[in-house]
Amino acid sequence: MDKQLPLESHQVWAEVTASIHAKEWSKATKLKQAIEARQRKAAAARKQRNEEWEPKYFVMEDNGGRAVLSPEGIEMVESLGAGY
Repeated sequence: MDKQLPLESHQVWAEVTASIHAKEWSKATKLKQAIEARQRKAAAARKQRNEEWEPKYFVMEDNGGRAVLSPEGIEMVESLGAGY
């Protein structure tokens, strides 16, 4: 996880996941609620600026609306040595 950016899912949800594994349900719930509140706040700020959110590493396919890796996403995966 050292190579991940701060807003990547594993980073964002790491404490929630650890709390679930430790069966600390109340802590996991509070952490989850805090993440969701930050995400709602960020979405409201983007909306106020008339800014549309675009994923950096994924794009939607024209046929079926499935998310696939963007060129940047492929580059990121390859740079991590995870293969693609």
